[in-house]
Amino acid sequence: MRATDTLIAQNNEKRAGLTKDNMKMYEDLLLYVRTDLRVDEQAGEEVLMDILDHLLDAQENGRTAEHVLGNHPQEFADELIEQLPSEKKRNVTLFVLSQLAGLLGWFAVTYGVLQLIIGFFTEQPMEISLGSIAMILLTSVVCTIVGVVTLFKIMRSSLFKTKKKARIQYWKAGLLGAALFSAILVVVLYIPQFGPVVSLPWWTFVTTALVLFVIATLLGKRAK
Repeated sequence: MRATDTLIAQNNEKRAGLTKDNMKMYEDLLLYVRTDLRVDEQAGEEVLMDILDHLLDAQENGRTAEHVLGNHPQEFADELIEQLPSEKKRNVTLFVLSQLAGLLGWFAVTYGVLQLIIGFFTEQPMEISLGSIAMILLTSVVCTIVGVVTLFKIMRSSLFKTKKKARIQYWKAGLLGAALFSAILVVVLYIPQFGPVVSLPWWTFVTTALVLFVIATLLGKRAK
């Protein structure tokens, strides 16, 4: 197990010792740091563990998270992030590529399974237009990137807020997801067929998906 994984596991175990109010403030800080892709993961987890230990000690002495993090925890978190080393660009790039490979893998396996199901009802080979598929993939990738980046921003903006304000941010995230899914669906349903047309068996897509999932896993491990 990596040192970072060990820290995360220890954090999960120790965090259970916090009171409800202290847990809320600390977990907001934890998510705020972890969702900042600029931060070196190992350094971030080490600092989060140090703060958790300090907070547990303070709690035993009757003090709250406000005494440790201050009355403006988001400002504290921003200052903390500025002092942490940045994640290597190589790791960020590998992480993004792993997510894209995973996305393409899910697209391929979905298409393959769909083709298999349709094959039970018709003997007509399922033809695909390469131009249309490329456009659908491009739309899916763009929407996914926009969705992930925006979702992280919405998630971070909901932290250190009251439940009412956080609920508004959750609604925004839900509407964003629905809008992006609708955009992909519109392209899938209404884009005209263009480009070369080929007919491939369903297992070709499933095999391609498995390869992409393996690539995504390997890239994800290399990014850590």
